[in-house]
Amino acid sequence: MTKTLKTKVNALFPRRRSRESGGARLDLLLPRDWLQTEIPGAPGAPILWRWRARLGETQSGQGTLEELPNVGSAPVHVWTPATETLLTRITLPTRSRAKLEQALPYALEEQLLDDPAELHFAWRRENDGSLSVAVTAKERIRNWLASLQKAGLKPATFCPAILALPWSPDCWSAAFVGDELLVRTGPASGFTCMHSIDEPPALLAANLKQTQQSARAPEYFIVFQPPVGFRADAWSATLGVPVRVEPQAFWDVPGDSEPALNLLQGEFAPGGELRQRLRPWLPAAAMFALWFVGTVTFDTVEWWRLHQLHTEYAREMNSLLLSAFPETKTILDPAQQMQRGFDALQARAGLRAHDLLPLLGRAAPAWQSEPRARLRALRYG
Repeated sequence: MTKTLKTKVNALFPRRRSRESGGARLDLLLPRDWLQTEIPGAPGAPILWRWRARLGETQSGQGTLEELPNVGSAPVHVWTPATETLLTRITLPTRSRAKLEQALPYALEEQLLDDPAELHFAWRRENDGSLSVAVTAKERIRNWLASLQKAGLKPATFCPAILALPWSPDCWSAAFVGDELLVRTGPASGFTCMHSIDEPPALLAANLKQTQQSARAPEYFIVFQPPVGFRADAWSATLGVPVRVEPQAFWDVPGDSEPALNLLQGEFAPGGELRQRLRPWLPAAAMFALWFVGTVTFDTVEWWRLHQLHTEYAREMNSLLLSAFPETKTILDPAQQMQRGFDALQARAGLRAHDLLPLLGRAAPAWQSEPRARLRALRYG
């Protein structure tokens, strides 16, 4: 690559964060048809992997899940087969997440070949208000997750392999992976097709020609690490745009530090499986919540009623104490203070607690309330 081309490539990615700027991570590029004819958890077809240590040192290779390096607790970013995910774009007249998730299957129905109930819709909102959507079969994602988790890997992200390619406005980027050509055309868009070294695929030429009729035509077409014998001049003449060759692998070039569109959303998000298992218990939880709220409300109302009653009785006792003993300065316990005042009055009158008069004063009401006896007279000497 010439110095001018290096300068141009650097200018094409002015705001990208380098993958080397973060901590340790493992990137896995799943091959096409991975696990489609195998039992989940089996070794599977060879996987392209790239391990970056925390200090920036990188290793890469190809092998089965059992041959991957030990990554410990480092995040694992999985790039899923491009042919397994439909990347599209749509605009919906709502910003509610719940309404968007309900409307997406119906809005994209004409683009889908399978039953929408069996498909998973992941999306992100673009600056112009539209949605970039990735549609993948739920069974595929379950198989990928099951196989990786059985191998001791906990994926942090799932993203279509097309979006692993670096990208910038006014530029399309492509990479040869196996017998496929991955083409990224936007922040969350692209396609895949069978490749040829001598001339560009017909699908690529048709898409590029269609784009050139609009204002979204790319200024350059960059190919990362093409195979030996790649003819950039022939491709450039056929496509009608300059074709630049980048000798580095696409994931060795500064690009996004995080995937542009993560498939692990909704039920596949971290904790999503647990939410699915807990969903049948939601009615019981709702009933318990209603019972709990009702109980708390009833107890609160009852407490307030008793508090008001206590306040009223306390005010009445205080008033009675002050009316009987106006010399009282401080009220602490009105019942006890009134009893002490009454005892003091009795003592000043020469009455004691064991005298007969107090006894009669206490016994007379009881006799009067007895229905089987009638008190006619009471004599005291």
